[in-house]
Amino acid sequence: MSKSKDSSPTFFLETDDLTEEERAKAKQVKKGTSKDKRPMDSNYLDEIDEPVYLLNNETTVFITYLDKSNGKTALLKALLNLKEGENDTIEHLLEIAEKTGDLKDFVNAAYTDSYYKGQTALHVAIEQRSANFVQMLVKKGADVHAKACGKFFQPNQETCFYFGELPLSLAACTNQPDIVDFLMNNPYQAVDVRERDSHGNTVLHALVSIADNSPENTEFVIAMYDHILFKADQLHPKIKLEEIENNEGFTPLTLAAKTGKVVLLKHIVQREFKGCKHLSRKMTEWAYGPVCSSLYDLASLDTYEKNSALEIIVYGSEIPNRLEMLNIEPFNRLIEEKWERFAQRMFWFNFIVYVIYLLIFTAVAFHREEGKDFSNNQSLKPPFRYKNNSKGYLLLTGHIITTIGALYFLIRGLRDMLRKRPGFQSLLIDGYTDQLFFLQAVLFLVCALLYFFGQDEYVACLVLCLALSWVNLLYFSRGSKNMGIYNVMIQKMVLGEIRRFLVVYMVFLIGFSAGIFAYIHESIYIYIYIYIYTVCHRSEYTPHIFVNILLYLFM
Repeated sequence: MSKSKDSSPTFFLETDDLTEEERAKAKQVKKGTSKDKRPMDSNYLDEIDEPVYLLNNETTVFITYLDKSNGKTALLKALLNLKEGENDTIEHLLEIAEKTGDLKDFVNAAYTDSYYKGQTALHVAIEQRSANFVQMLVKKGADVHAKACGKFFQPNQETCFYFGELPLSLAACTNQPDIVDFLMNNPYQAVDVRERDSHGNTVLHALVSIADNSPENTEFVIAMYDHILFKADQLHPKIKLEEIENNEGFTPLTLAAKTGKVVLLKHIVQREFKGCKHLSRKMTEWAYGPVCSSLYDLASLDTYEKNSALEIIVYGSEIPNRLEMLNIEPFNRLIEEKWERFAQRMFWFNFIVYVIYLLIFTAVAFHREEGKDFSNNQSLKPPFRYKNNSKGYLLLTGHIITTIGALYFLIRGLRDMLRKRPGFQSLLIDGYTDQLFFLQAVLFLVCALLYFFGQDEYVACLVLCLALSWVNLLYFSRGSKNMGIYNVMIQKMVLGEIRRFLVVYMVFLIGFSAGIFAYIHESIYIYIYIYIYTVCHRSEYTPHIFVNILLYLFM
């Protein structure tokens, strides 16, 4: 169809220029002979033994066509539709791409949508468990380090499968040792076992991530973990695969500790290879019947290293199977050795220092200034001047010591909060002792600020801080096997039964209080105002009265 100058459409039709005689001759069928062959007759195809590829040297759009919505190519579609592990179309597609010179781009074409972004034909072939096509694609130039980084392949998603993004990690996480061996050692393009994904995870990190402590899963993960470790050592003896850290600073061992993979962690720290001792973390010195003496490699385990496994377990109150991991050797023995060698003496030294601090704090609170000048019977406002005598010097020294102690508890509490990030779950597991020490420090500093700003209400904070300081002395009962159990029991009761009782009690209290308030809402305001105004404006007002008012209101 074309358009003339006046824009009116003009149509051109093809006409059959055969004569009537030629048409009649074409329709005749002679015995023992075939029809005269005409162009476009289907019987031409019967004589073709091999397919003829009509290639256009100027464009290869028909073979490199991409689905614009997701980037899927014909090769990806063919790999997704295998029948009994085979699809002859794949070989023909690769042959066409090779003849057009687009083989490398065609083989490495990846999904572009956000869900499956980065997934190539090699990923699909591994997912389909087709070792034949994996070898074919690698031979044709497939990138063995391509990263499938779409949303579907990310951890911490509701519907996803995280396998480490790399083809080697995918083969390992789907338990295909033959493909793992081929990818690690082939004449075309062997993988670099140190290659990491977008999270910094190697193939060993990926195996740790998919472990779930179930017997079936753990069995194949452990077997694949050891297989890759041993294979990598054979091919690359200088590479320390287990020492590579991810973006969060975790090695495979510390990642297992962080995620609570207790069975896998136990295997890693107790791994012993008979013929490959440099890969072993446990070495048996001697054995006599069921008794044996073993040496353990403490690298990445003990707290002398930053971000060690023991430190992660101790401070990770949100880690599942935390107590089970602490019972694993050598963690259990390591904690006992630390306690017996130096931690016990440090603990009791801290206890003695805290008792001395508590006695000084109590003495300072007991001998504080009363806020009244008995010579002219006038009330004084804080801060009070220190007297130039021994009592004044001792009081000043006591204030300095208690302030330094409060600052120490405040800094230690902030540091522990940054490391533990306490939540309700951590309170149920670890208790609330650290939070009480932090609250003690905050109350003391608030008391000091009120004191220097001339507020008599500093006494209320002082009283609460002193009472809490003596309660915190129970923390050191943990050093005794006989008394420590009672401290733990009290904390569990407060966070358990007593907490639930207080919730019910508060509901009843609020309900009855609301009813009483609705009945006498006018007179109760007047009574409280007159009482507080009268008491606070008496000449004999002391902070004791203010504290009593607070206690009365809260009771």
